[in-house]
Amino acid sequence: MYISKRALRKHFDPREFPMETYLMCELWWHGGMRSWRHWVRNDDYNNCHAEQYFLEEIFEPRSYNICDMYWYLSYSPCWECCDVIRDFLEEQPNVNIYIHVARLYRINDQENCEALRKLNSLQEVTIKAMEAEDYNYCRKTFIQRGVDCDFSPKKFQSEIQRNRVKLDDILQAGRQNKFQSSKPRGYKDLRS
Repeated sequence: MYISKRALRKHFDPREFPMETYLMCELWWHGGMRSWRHWVRNDDYNNCHAEQYFLEEIFEPRSYNICDMYWYLSYSPCWECCDVIRDFLEEQPNVNIYIHVARLYRINDQENCEALRKLNSLQEVTIKAMEAEDYNYCRKTFIQRGVDCDFSPKKFQSEIQRNRVKLDDILQAGRQNKFQSSKPRGYKDLRS
């Protein structure tokens, strides 16, 4: 499922602050040869955030194999979505979630920061700010081939760096609780 180049530019450029969250997702089931891709946004009609909508309405467990979810979010999860993700992982122990965020959501709210730390402390979760490689991967993966997309992270490299430093500062307190391994079981870097 492809996203429009306009939506990618508008919602994943960290210099912009749209009032909507987009989630682009790629799922890999261990033992499988192909991934499954999808994207969602907030469901304003039902007052449902993108993360909750994806986990409750879109995701379907298909086997007992481990599933790696690679999320590319336009905003970091709020505290409520962090709770939804944690509850989901308690029910789905064979799922790992790798969360890459384009910008940070209300980081002056301590409840959001604490929820991000708590979520990141789980073995099956990794939270990172999107880097240039992630933007390029999303452009190649979630935009239909043959569509000219002039979306380049070179234009906002300073914002990428700023978000990475801020997120690292937020998560720092939670790193002492995380297991030595910085990547959950079965991690594979999709960008290479």
